[in-house]
Amino acid sequence: MKLTNIVSLAFLIFLFGMMSCNVLDTEPFESYDEATVWGSKSTADAFVTGTMSSVMYGYVDGNQTTWEQYTSNAVHSNGGIGFVRETMDRYDNSGGFGNFGTIRRCNLIIEKAAEYTGQGLSEAESKELVAKGKLLRALTYYQQARTIGRFVWVDRVLAPADTASNGLMMPTTKTTTESYTYILNDLDAAIPDLPTSVKAGELSRNMANAFKSEIALQAAAYETDANKKKEWLKAAITAADAVEGASLATSFGNIFNENDRYSNEIIFAIYRDKANTNTDYISTLQNVMPNTNNDNLIKNGCGPLFKTNGGQPFIGWLWWAPTQNLVDCYEVIDETTGQGAAWNESSQFKNNVTLVQGAAPDWAIEQEKAEVLFYGNVKGDKLMNEIMYNNRDARFYDTFVYDGCTWWNEDIQLTVNGNLWRKVNGGLGPHMGLTNYYWKKGVYNVQPRVLAGTPTDYHYVVTRYGRVLLNKAEAILWLAGMGEGNYADAVAICNQTRTVHGKLPAKQVNSLEEAWKFYKQERRCELPMENDYYWTLLRWGKHGGYANNGVAPGGKIAGFTEIPTYIEITNDRKSFYVGKVTHGDNDIREFREDRRYLLPIPQADRP
Repeated sequence: MKLTNIVSLAFLIFLFGMMSCNVLDTEPFESYDEATVWGSKSTADAFVTGTMSSVMYGYVDGNQTTWEQYTSNAVHSNGGIGFVRETMDRYDNSGGFGNFGTIRRCNLIIEKAAEYTGQGLSEAESKELVAKGKLLRALTYYQQARTIGRFVWVDRVLAPADTASNGLMMPTTKTTTESYTYILNDLDAAIPDLPTSVKAGELSRNMANAFKSEIALQAAAYETDANKKKEWLKAAITAADAVEGASLATSFGNIFNENDRYSNEIIFAIYRDKANTNTDYISTLQNVMPNTNNDNLIKNGCGPLFKTNGGQPFIGWLWWAPTQNLVDCYEVIDETTGQGAAWNESSQFKNNVTLVQGAAPDWAIEQEKAEVLFYGNVKGDKLMNEIMYNNRDARFYDTFVYDGCTWWNEDIQLTVNGNLWRKVNGGLGPHMGLTNYYWKKGVYNVQPRVLAGTPTDYHYVVTRYGRVLLNKAEAILWLAGMGEGNYADAVAICNQTRTVHGKLPAKQVNSLEEAWKFYKQERRCELPMENDYYWTLLRWGKHGGYANNGVAPGGKIAGFTEIPTYIEITNDRKSFYVGKVTHGDNDIREFREDRRYLLPIPQADRP
């Protein structure tokens, strides 16, 4: 469908009546006159902080889990949703079109900082504030560019007089090239005047360069002009190289919890304090924690019983759980070769398990036998969870809760009739994972448990050095395929995250095709629950070829259409199967190339 390039901004009329100068977005909502806000660096900074919150929360919290479930990395416990089934209606605004209030705040920062130079703000302070306004404006528009591709570019504070000629009918950008040019120009203008030494959670030059390394990569994916594509890919590499002072953390999981919340790997994070934060404010805590208790275990013949918190250590409000598809990406160290291998291709698996493809074991319940893809029986004295989960990529243990691990001082059993089994409450459904895995990444050790009303510190990692390195690796691979650069440089980068974070031996790669396969696996293992995989899949689909399993550029993307899977292990851990998650139509996964690469502008925002 051909869309008009004009949209209505009637919503902005409301904004004209707002001063938009509340110093903090917290109660009480005191109003301050303009001179008070912009007449000193401290009050101007407070306005910037409030605006930063409006912008940056769009990258984390519910967005981490929501966009993850649109891929085969995660499933919703209530079943499939309209987005993945391509049943959104024309009023759907999953792409976040608009956000004019936040854009107005960014423009206020830019204009008022310049206006008050010499009137309470030094020239250096003014330049820094303008740079922060442009950075935040770029990041606001980027959220729309990567979903919809087009937006209404507003680079000034609009006033009621602007309605006189056109009634606030303003054009959208016409192409993704135009959209990304605006965004990247804002970033380039901001970077030189952004501070280099900041406190944790503040805007910085490193943060801008980290985002630029990814924004330029996304822009290049949608660019049809070969020269422009190369320009933006090179810009991504240059931005990644401009990040200074960051390094890979040796303990991957601690980057995301209370143990290393100010890690040198973190380039930008949003920090919450327990003085004003409860666990129910944090969806990546509350909505990934299961909900069951010893009464349910006893009623349904499950165990072992929980030892802590009166038999109810898990009282979350779970919606999302990771899939076997994602778990499969994390290699095991082969006990014969000492090299990384897929868990079901390792010598310890082949030597100890009889594998049967395309059939279901006798012990599977009748109504689930059609879901089974393959099963296996252990031949000797070993246990299935030992064969599957011992000596995995170190990031596996920091990302997932799995059968046989310890979590919250409890011995976790995810077998049939285990204490966190998917049917422990009597059947499939709300607040228990559908896959026999749970998310561990990003879960703080809240005491005594994650329960609504429990105070906790927290931080959302928005961008970090490992992500920046992988952005650079992808740009190198794209350029290598265009006859510029060497794929070996990308392989070397991937081996940094693989060896430092994954504790795996470096991988040997002998072709561009193998390099892409390695890179895709590495990025998927490194960045789940960081609001990355959905956007990365779109890039790979646009690239096509090696990046998208041989599919032509702009074709269907397997990461959106493959059916999520789960693991089922017998209680004695001597047999297992992998099956398709069909509960709630989770197995219905569609991808329409004509509207998922760029979502439509909602009908309500068109004239």
